[in-house]
Amino acid sequence: MLLIFLSWIYIFITTKNFGILFTKVLGIRDCHPITLQILGLLSYTIVTSFFAFFFRINVEYYVFILVLNVILIYSNRNDFKTHSNALILLFKKLKKHYKFLYLFLFLIVLAQSSTKPYLIDNETYYIQTIKWINEFGYVKGLANLHMFLGQNSSWHVLQAGFNFPFLSNFYNDLNGFLFTIFGLWAIEKLNNYNNRENIQSFNLGLVLLFSLFLLQFVNAPSPDLIIFLITPYIFYLFISNYKNTTINDFKIFLSLVLFLCFVKVTMIVLSVLVVILLINNFKTLKGKLLQYLFLSIIILGLFIVKNAIVSGYIFYPIVGIDVLSFDWKVPKELLEFYKLGTYLEGMSNIDVSQLGFLEKIKIWLTLPKLDGLFNKVFVLLLIIFPWFIYKNKNKSSLLIIYLLAIIQLVILWFTSPQYRFFFVFVSFLAIQVFSSIIKNKKIGFYLVMLSIILSAIPVLITVNLNAFTNNNFAMELNTFKIKNIIVPEENTKIKTEFAKFYIDGFEFYSPSEDVFFWATGNGELPCVNKKQIDYIKYYYNYIPQLRTNDLKNGFKSVLIEK
Repeated sequence: MLLIFLSWIYIFITTKNFGILFTKVLGIRDCHPITLQILGLLSYTIVTSFFAFFFRINVEYYVFILVLNVILIYSNRNDFKTHSNALILLFKKLKKHYKFLYLFLFLIVLAQSSTKPYLIDNETYYIQTIKWINEFGYVKGLANLHMFLGQNSSWHVLQAGFNFPFLSNFYNDLNGFLFTIFGLWAIEKLNNYNNRENIQSFNLGLVLLFSLFLLQFVNAPSPDLIIFLITPYIFYLFISNYKNTTINDFKIFLSLVLFLCFVKVTMIVLSVLVVILLINNFKTLKGKLLQYLFLSIIILGLFIVKNAIVSGYIFYPIVGIDVLSFDWKVPKELLEFYKLGTYLEGMSNIDVSQLGFLEKIKIWLTLPKLDGLFNKVFVLLLIIFPWFIYKNKNKSSLLIIYLLAIIQLVILWFTSPQYRFFFVFVSFLAIQVFSSIIKNKKIGFYLVMLSIILSAIPVLITVNLNAFTNNNFAMELNTFKIKNIIVPEENTKIKTEFAKFYIDGFEFYSPSEDVFFWATGNGELPCVNKKQIDYIKYYYNYIPQLRTNDLKNGFKSVLIEK
């Protein structure tokens, strides 16, 4: 806990510096202290992503950022002090029981961050993505080694800029930091709620009702957590500014939407909200169109070039827009295999290829445990929510978000209908329904407190998750241990030996046979499961190969003769 807390202090200082720099460049004023930290995360992501094209994100980069931090603190010392005081004042204004609630949440998140990661994706590609960025930056054709590595989320680039790879392998705690600052934000909203006048602000605080679920994303660098936490704030801004916004608020809104799209391309649906807000307030906003366009082009450019480097496609894994001809481009046959596997994951790996539309829906709705539960809840919310729109004064803005939820479900139905990809809409719609029935501040506080207390149980006590998942790998949460007060657990929970293999000219490290198909864990580079290499070689006749004799020059897929 202690070492993670120290890393959070570093993240806090860095994101505050970069947040101040970002707001000055864009001319953003009157920025909430938590919003400033989020914009600092965006700014630092942009800078780190740019450097990753040319350099590894390792000790040299950290030295550069350290020097830059010193310069920024000195040059912006008055702003730094002002924003720090604003954050302290925010906490001081909380009523006593809200302060205690936040401190309890802070400690639970810190403890959870010290445990072994729970998420299965951490073992398939989070660790390896970050490791490649730390060692080489963006690597050409990396998706040929392991197709999941083609995703290469900017959230993992950001984590690579905060994980101190030259010191240890346990500083993967960006999500813990994010949750602690969002938690303060949410509790402030609950604290300030009064007389049903600011119900959407109250709703933002109620996101903490899902703390038990959200906390499972804290101890791994999952891009999902920032989506779950920041999207409700984007919805809040959209509803609040729908008819009347300012240039300042729109800049913040646009920046946050671009950030989420940069982190996870499935959030591109949020760009619709940007367009609508711009159209509704065009007279007010038109004077800064070039500024909005410039920021959008920077992030889109980084996203496209990154995709082109790691996969050979500008919108990986979409093959419809195939305009590049690099030798490291992933073969389309392999992408189809990847997309099929991703789709089947949303169907709990049940083969539905020969079933009709209604039969697929029936299977999807009746999937066991959490999958089926969230699927049913989402469909139920989509059915009943129009009535709550009708009864709400923010009809137009809520209707637009509701339609986005439907669009998101349709897109996911044809790609990967996993509940975590639409969970943010589930939580938003559910909270809107809840607050339209129960507007009492005390009830909201007690329910949030109960949720946070419940979320502490699996951190401290071993919980068997057989009732919630069929995945044997995710059957048990890792609990906090006394030694974690000082030193956290390492960034992987896979206990295996890695062996070196040489297949058809390709040399790599693989975990042992008892590890699942896509797993790589924290193996030495290049690491990929031998099961995966053998499978693709047998069924698709492809095998990855180095483009040159140097790892930093990347990989290509080579067609072999049987």
